[in-house]
Amino acid sequence: MATLRRYVILETLKIFLVTIAVTLLLMVLGGGAKEGVRQGLPPHMIAQLLPYMIPEMLRFTIPGCLLFAICTVFSRMTAAQEITAVKALGINPLALIWPVLILAYGLSLATCAMYDVCAVWSRPNLRRIVVASVDRVAYGFLQANGSFQSQGISIVVKGVQDDRLFQPVITIEPRGLRPAVTVVARQARLAMDRAANCLRIECEQGRLDVAGRGTFHFPDRFIQAVSLGEPDLCPENHLSPAAICSRGIGSQIIREQRLLAALQSPRTTETAIPPASDWRTGELQTHQARLFRLQAEVPRRWANGFGCLGFALLGIPIAMRRRSSDTMSVFFLCFLPILLVYYPLLVTGENLARAGVFPHLSVWLANAVLFAAGAALTWRSLKN
Repeated sequence: MATLRRYVILETLKIFLVTIAVTLLLMVLGGGAKEGVRQGLPPHMIAQLLPYMIPEMLRFTIPGCLLFAICTVFSRMTAAQEITAVKALGINPLALIWPVLILAYGLSLATCAMYDVCAVWSRPNLRRIVVASVDRVAYGFLQANGSFQSQGISIVVKGVQDDRLFQPVITIEPRGLRPAVTVVARQARLAMDRAANCLRIECEQGRLDVAGRGTFHFPDRFIQAVSLGEPDLCPENHLSPAAICSRGIGSQIIREQRLLAALQSPRTTETAIPPASDWRTGELQTHQARLFRLQAEVPRRWANGFGCLGFALLGIPIAMRRRSSDTMSVFFLCFLPILLVYYPLLVTGENLARAGVFPHLSVWLANAVLFAAGAALTWRSLKN
């Protein structure tokens, strides 16, 4: 018995690891690296970015690769009459199924962990690399597309040669009390000042339009420094819930509840004049929407992670009932109901949660259907 269990778990794990390695390689080289080259990013920056993209890829590849491994192992065993032989020996096939379900459970926990890895490691480092090299990124985009937009800066050029931008139109969005600025020049150069955390734009022969304040012409050279933002003492207050680690979401929920209570207090309501009342209504809607998303975020991560277990519950009985050695046909037979039913229900559940309709439960809608269907099919397979 132990030999059979070890055989099933090792075969499943071996095929899973090979499949996920090939999938990641194709996604990194055929997706990330190719897109980086197309956008004109330098090779060394692409090499820096790719490791931080792997956790993002793993969140989506682990369930599908596990399903493929399960379909391969169980369809092959069924086609070779190994399952029939196990039944003839008086062994319940469940003895071969539960080790794979334990593996799927472990991979579900790993998939859940990927969300925190992305929030605290991948995304901050991706932002750090992009901000630190925004001038190189801008040159790459401008060479490839003729335009670039990021960090409140928009640049459109007629041509790029080495580090010179020809006939650039540079627009800087308003920030706080600073008005919008538009710079039109014959040519310009970009340089990142990392010490001051700003982008220096060196322009030649052009004009500077300051919204509401007038136009300034410069016949020679003009340098415009664009700040890329002051250090944020509490960045979590402005991040999307998906970019916050699970441990930090609880404090953010409390913060949003306090802000809503302050906005809904009778004193605030009674003293608000019409313009302030409109502002208060907009703030209420903004904070209420963020509160719902925060309340749904941790359950959403667990629900998405445990899709691995649901895929395994569905894939094992379908592969056993199919009795075919054609792995791809079995895989697509398993994946078709997932594509047509599971993913639409997943999107529906997340939308309901973000709208405040049972945020802790709605995200499990797709998993509940998947678990129920998988459990029913497994029971029928064991019964027959």
